[in-house]
Amino acid sequence: MTVGTKKPISLNVELFYDENVLSWSKRLLSLSGLWPDNGNDVRFFFYITYVMIFTWLEIVTLLQNMHDLEKSLQNITLSFPTILIILKAVMFRLNMHLLLPLLAVVKRDVEQGLYQSLEERRTVMWYNIAATLFSTSSALSLFFVPTLFYAKPIVSCLLSKFDNCSLPYELPMRVGSVYEVTEMQTYALFCVYLIPTSLMLTIGATGADSLLVTLTFYLCSQLSILSQRIRNIDMEPKKYLPKMRALVERHTELLRLAATLAETFSSLMFVQTLGLIFSLCIVVYQLLMTSESDGSDVNTIHFIIYSCAVVLLAFCYCFLGECLITESSEIQFACYYTKWYDLPEEYVRSLTFCIARSQKPLYLTAGKFYVFSLETFGTIMKASMAYLSVMKSII
Repeated sequence: MTVGTKKPISLNVELFYDENVLSWSKRLLSLSGLWPDNGNDVRFFFYITYVMIFTWLEIVTLLQNMHDLEKSLQNITLSFPTILIILKAVMFRLNMHLLLPLLAVVKRDVEQGLYQSLEERRTVMWYNIAATLFSTSSALSLFFVPTLFYAKPIVSCLLSKFDNCSLPYELPMRVGSVYEVTEMQTYALFCVYLIPTSLMLTIGATGADSLLVTLTFYLCSQLSILSQRIRNIDMEPKKYLPKMRALVERHTELLRLAATLAETFSSLMFVQTLGLIFSLCIVVYQLLMTSESDGSDVNTIHFIIYSCAVVLLAFCYCFLGECLITESSEIQFACYYTKWYDLPEEYVRSLTFCIARSQKPLYLTAGKFYVFSLETFGTIMKASMAYLSVMKSII
């Protein structure tokens, strides 16, 4: 069964259907002033300044703890993703204007109707719900991971019932040089004060990615609908020509939009891919260190959740690219399986052009180096494990 074959959607899952397509992405990006259709430079300035200050303090803490391998790795686990978040936010800010034509087409299609039949509606809903589930689940999981990182010392102390609590009141981000924490109440207040950082990091980590997923799944749904309409086109010569001309124009438009999407996110996804490989390597290494030592269960659970989130995120990107490859390739089969042999020779040329263009499928690339597909997912996992082996042999 190809990606274009969709199973029936239950009523419970339909609750995640977004009629405006871009609602979740717009909410996330608007918080940081990065929504392309309505950018807010002031909001973006305060957002990026807050995250940069937080990252700078993490780097300072990293330099102070260079003599302690365990603390250094824990700091890298959090500081490296925040550096990536800054890079992604700045890169997206520079390229987000490229998405305006694509967003305008999405808005037009929503107003005119994304589907014309029950089968087309099922296709649109399947991809729409998948995009919404990605946005919500990734935002929740990525919010939970740093929150757990901050709350871990408090949880450890609570589990010990304060009897054997040997915490030196050391926060994930060192603030001792600003205000010395010597009481449990003050320590807890500082931890609560740091929790909003999880929200800031979540917005930066998932905002642009959510828009990428939503727009890619939108293109996948429209390519699938285009294939269905080509298969079901009326072969009567008088009706065929104007309908086929409209379908060819739609195909050309979707190809242009896909090229715009790839151009906007290519460099951003290259940074993200390197970050996924490096983050997975570091986290798995810490997980192995914790399991070999007498590490606490809280540390083990934290690293397992973190590593699962990274692996799931990498798989989502690769599955996203696989869907785009499959749906764009289906156009040539849809053209071939029509009754083109019943048409006059001059009418077959439009089908020939569609088949020729569809033989080169659409891709999501990471800086022109990686093509996102399920095969690439295996490559990312192998690269992470290879770097892990090197790290174990060196350290």
